[in-house]
Amino acid sequence: MTSSDDLRDQLDSLHSISVEVAALHEISDIEQRALDHCLQLTVSEFGFIGLLVDGPRVMDVAAIDGVEPVDEAFYERFHLMAVRSSVVGVTIQEDRPNISNDVRHDPHSVGEPPGHPPVEKFLGVPLRVGDDLIGMIGVANKTDGYGSDDERLLSTFANQVAVAIDNARLYERQREMIASLQQLHERLDEAERNRLLTRERERIADGLHARIEQEVFSIGLGINSLLEADDVDPVVAERLRAIRRLAITTADEVRHLIFRLAVPGHGEGDLVSEVQSLLREVERRSELEMHLVVSGAQLPPSVEYQDVLVSVISEALNNVERHARARRVLVSIRYEDDRVDVVIQDDGVGVPGPILTTFQDSFLHFGLRSMRKRIIDLGGTLEVADGEEAGTLIRIRVPVPPPDA
Repeated sequence: MTSSDDLRDQLDSLHSISVEVAALHEISDIEQRALDHCLQLTVSEFGFIGLLVDGPRVMDVAAIDGVEPVDEAFYERFHLMAVRSSVVGVTIQEDRPNISNDVRHDPHSVGEPPGHPPVEKFLGVPLRVGDDLIGMIGVANKTDGYGSDDERLLSTFANQVAVAIDNARLYERQREMIASLQQLHERLDEAERNRLLTRERERIADGLHARIEQEVFSIGLGINSLLEADDVDPVVAERLRAIRRLAITTADEVRHLIFRLAVPGHGEGDLVSEVQSLLREVERRSELEMHLVVSGAQLPPSVEYQDVLVSVISEALNNVERHARARRVLVSIRYEDDRVDVVIQDDGVGVPGPILTTFQDSFLHFGLRSMRKRIIDLGGTLEVADGEEAGTLIRIRVPVPPPDA
């Protein structure tokens, strides 16, 4: 029996130990510190803490102390234990403490796994959280055997350990939830940033588009008016023509930048994926009904032709939005052996006849002119015509060099 002074000292020690373990948050730290104290409290040679991982059928020996393994693979082979009728398993199967001071002759004894030190005396107590059994603590080989005081002391401590493990699990789940929420928040932030960026890009592109059209148009009218005067000096006229050419070139270069600015997600995928994203974006911000048809085997990607095609398609769709009064747009992409054909057809009001015949050389219609120039620079062709029944048809053909070219 334990004296009253010894009992008081044990209770004081148990209280301080429980406070220490309860302050830990990592399950592995709790298991190791708790097991160290279990061996000290019961003066045992070795012990373990096991946690159930598949209901009451499988136990994971999560912490073990005092056992010198015969090889490095010992723990890997035996840390998962099938719960069965044994000196250890009784604690789980019957959910009760179990003392055996003569393990070798115990009716539940089934021996030890190869390489395990002999177990002569054993005490096992359940780990419970409320009515739920989560595992057990086992200690072994106390010199003078285990008694009811050891059982009560270890059972009392086991209750504190079980609560600490459960709290650590809750803490771990909380951290995982916080991490998941943080990732979700970051994804939402990124999506919101992308939406804001897309809207800002569209706003800037629209503003530049409208401003360039107005200012270049005004410059062109002013220069033409000066050139039409009867008394204009030939030298001045040539300078004015040079200024007009410079204005057209500047407008073309700025339009090229607008193309790139206005294409959402530009340069992040293959041609079909980028055009799909572009059509979804146009459909989202307008009432246009968009359709995409793709045929042929997709050619190896070329950043150059893809950049140009996406930009030109984007500009064509912008023109449909602004001017065509259309309801539907069909974009067709056809892959041939050595080229890509793109057709953009809308069902709107169409392009006035004079524009169809003059846009190639007119400094006023620099949008269509710039689109055509970029395609021609790739060795391709761009044609603008009336649709068969209504609207406008833009037909593009771009040669694609072989991968090793």
